[in-house]
Amino acid sequence: MKSNQSKCFTRRDGKQAILDAALELFTHQGYEETSIEDLRKAAGFRSKASLYAHFTNKKAVADALSIQIFKQTEHQILIDYENAGSDSLEILTAVTRGFIRWGFNHPKEYTFRFVRNQQERLIKGQFDYTTDQFSTAYVKMLELLQNLRRDYPVRQIADEALISVALGLVSRAVIDREAFGNISMEKQVNQVLELCMGVFFAEPIPWV
Repeated sequence: MKSNQSKCFTRRDGKQAILDAALELFTHQGYEETSIEDLRKAAGFRSKASLYAHFTNKKAVADALSIQIFKQTEHQILIDYENAGSDSLEILTAVTRGFIRWGFNHPKEYTFRFVRNQQERLIKGQFDYTTDQFSTAYVKMLELLQNLRRDYPVRQIADEALISVALGLVSRAVIDREAFGNISMEKQVNQVLELCMGVFFAEPIPWV
């Protein structure tokens, strides 16, 4: 007699199991190539009906996963922001370094989030991190750049554009991390940080 290998989830555990499975499948075989049946099997559910008790469709799964990852990254940004002290340059450096390090330590989450964000940008005309629902860290970064403009040569480009370009740079670094060669992660982080500071400032500044 076969033992019953089906998993028994609480509602909260079941939802997280789906999101964990989605992250693996979406990053390895792509969103379009992943079916609800793939998600059901990977998450360990007996039927599609049990999965639908948590999410109505695949898009709802992807949206929930994107929100979860965003909250994780925003949480990291706010921690670095609060722990950096009061000097605006130190805060910018700490936040950017922490964000890069988070991406290097969570490449699957970051890659999925980056790709999903680009899709949302094409569909809705704006990145979701700029909306009211997810604005705390973004607003703090805008305020930080405004403060820095008083004393430092911040590029004469819209703050929103500076943040977008820096995020794009970090995203490419996470996706193409092997291009940095055989150096420590800390050196990789510092190299990407140097590039980001080059985006923010028109002239070299003592940010280290």
